[in-house]
Amino acid sequence: MKNVSVAIFVILLVFSLSASVRAQSEITLLAVGPMRAPTQKIVANFEAKTGHKVKVTYGNGVETRRMVAKGQGLDVSLIIAPFPGAIASGTIIPESATRIANILTAVGVPKGRPKPDISTPAAVKKALLAAKSIGYEDPDFTVAGQGPWEALNKLGIADQLATKSQVELGPGAQGISPAATNNAIKTSKRLENGDIDIGLLMLSDMLPEKDKYDIVGVLPREISAPVPVVGFISTHASDPAAAKALLQYLASPEAQAIWKEAGYEPHR
Repeated sequence: MKNVSVAIFVILLVFSLSASVRAQSEITLLAVGPMRAPTQKIVANFEAKTGHKVKVTYGNGVETRRMVAKGQGLDVSLIIAPFPGAIASGTIIPESATRIANILTAVGVPKGRPKPDISTPAAVKKALLAAKSIGYEDPDFTVAGQGPWEALNKLGIADQLATKSQVELGPGAQGISPAATNNAIKTSKRLENGDIDIGLLMLSDMLPEKDKYDIVGVLPREISAPVPVVGFISTHASDPAAAKALLQYLASPEAQAIWKEAGYEPHR
């Protein structure tokens, strides 16, 4: 009986150690929901190359930086700027900041409509003022609204366009009936239906639906700076070396090609 007990103890110890090794080799990643498709490709490549397993949790852009600010960051967290609360939280290592990619704001028009000139800030201003209606997402609720709102303010026409703007709540409209507020209707749907003359959206959101409307191009950098997506390592990462390897791969040339194909600007 004594030998049997010893044998059982050894078996349980082996299984316990094995489970512990597996747990330590799994990296947790907090990623941005709209970036899901390219993130999945990049993570799959990383797993195949390194043997590490990555467990990904997705949230919208505003939600992820709030999670980190509240101390809920994972081994590696991807956050969309600005993120002062996340830096101040003590959840992430500021020195580990690694630029992953940039979000670009693009202009779209209904299928077959004339494409306005957006080559310069002056041209964009002229096109927006001439439009009967425009659409974009609410910057209070979504990252996608940051670029358009910056452009309208830098051009000095935010107030002039207020009455002809259709401002989408984005994820904040979930569960709200379009009968309750016009803000529940997606900007992309308005473009598809021809209900607005110009839509301002993230290029990465527009590309998958490019057959439903026409993409004119990206706004000039002078009025809409690319929004950085930055990765950080947690101060409590279960495997700091593995977390660092994942973060470096997310910014690697191989990953950059995938980000670019999905409509994100490679980091500089």
